[in-house]
Amino acid sequence: MTNRSADYNIHGGLVVRGTGVTREDIVVKDGKICADSDQYRLEDAARVIDAAGLYVMPGIVDAHNHPVYADRIETFSMSAAFGGITTVVPFIANRRREGVEGTVSDIIREFMDEAAETSYLDYAIHAILLGDDDVEDQVPEMMDMGVISFKMYMTYPRRGMMMPDDRMLKAMELAAADGGIAMVHAENGYCIDYLVDKATEEGNTGREHYAPSQPRILEIEAANRAATYAEVTGCPLYIVHLSAREMIGVLERFRGGDVQLYAETCPQYLDLTNQKMLDFGALAKIGPPLREREDNEAMWRGLSSHLIDTIASDFCGHKKSQKASYDAETDPDAEASIFDATFGGNWAEQMLCVAYHEGVNMGRITLPRLVQVLCENPAKIFGLYPKKGSLDPGTDADIVLFDPAVEHTLSAEAQHCLADFTMFEGKDVIGQPIMTMQRGEILVENGVMHRPKGRAEYLPGNRDLAAYAPNGHKTM
Repeated sequence: MTNRSADYNIHGGLVVRGTGVTREDIVVKDGKICADSDQYRLEDAARVIDAAGLYVMPGIVDAHNHPVYADRIETFSMSAAFGGITTVVPFIANRRREGVEGTVSDIIREFMDEAAETSYLDYAIHAILLGDDDVEDQVPEMMDMGVISFKMYMTYPRRGMMMPDDRMLKAMELAAADGGIAMVHAENGYCIDYLVDKATEEGNTGREHYAPSQPRILEIEAANRAATYAEVTGCPLYIVHLSAREMIGVLERFRGGDVQLYAETCPQYLDLTNQKMLDFGALAKIGPPLREREDNEAMWRGLSSHLIDTIASDFCGHKKSQKASYDAETDPDAEASIFDATFGGNWAEQMLCVAYHEGVNMGRITLPRLVQVLCENPAKIFGLYPKKGSLDPGTDADIVLFDPAVEHTLSAEAQHCLADFTMFEGKDVIGQPIMTMQRGEILVENGVMHRPKGRAEYLPGNRDLAAYAPNGHKTM
């Protein structure tokens, strides 16, 4: 046996990859995972980490988050790290609706400066293209910056966020020509505005009228339209936050054809229902809305059957006071129109625990499939693999130790962001991440953040690897 030195030897755990579960040691040196771990003696490691009874997983890649509200990248990335996330891919848009001048490229540069100083986690970036963005200029510029994924809203026309169809087609054409990938929030914004106006005129502005204002059919229509545009332009397409049961049929219809189609769902759409809206009002307002138990189960079936590729958080770190102008806990009857409340919720820190408990513990998906949808697939789709999302030799030592036996209760008090509520409040789960490592440095251990902020690295998307086909997909 050859004597070698190593920084860490993660010993005695069950190593989980998308291909299966093995009992092996993971050896870390100089920030990377080493090959031939059996050639390293335990006594030659600076530290041996006893992983007996634990799962050793790649760090999670959270490919959908918005750290631009009460929680910015500093507090969001800290919270994410406690949840087993090691790489984040935030969405950044121009801010002209807020009176801030500058293109989306300018705002992305400002965000990169902020993240370099304050982020705890490595990060890539998605751009949000709004209707007033010059896509002919901005898409090539951002591609050169390593921003290779472009989200467009098919809803929120009155908020100045919706991308007109003709501009969406142009953006898709430009992205496809240079190795990029389009992303859409699929809901029909004009129909939603029509239904909201109708409800408001009739005085139906309470919480019970929110879900009917955004019915499932509007998600289905927009997804079909976006997939059609993607096929016409030859652009890979990623549909964010699937919620409606009929979306499975949309994926079946387009999967395997000429369009390279990817789909994401989120922990809230896997476990929560519209009952949360009825119970908590504005605090539970998200878009698309929380739906029903049958929709939850359809999302799980989509994950298990490989029709849905990823789970991501769609984190928006709002405080209660930002969600509505009234106190929904002490005076629930005083609420203003639900249509005036703010969208978004904070789900990142609870994501792994919810997905593991409801998915693996409840027999809905396997443990390797969980690693595929949380770690491997988002890294592959957005050009970060195998540097991220992998435990292969030579890759970044982004590692999570997960204890499948820990029983605990999710709560706002236990989370590490500024958001002061969670819709998973009081949920009992079994299984919890207990250590998070990034590039061979321990981030979180024993409930303590050990690495200072400001050591994060920016990850430009590799357009040669972007939209790499996960299992079950048509290859490029």
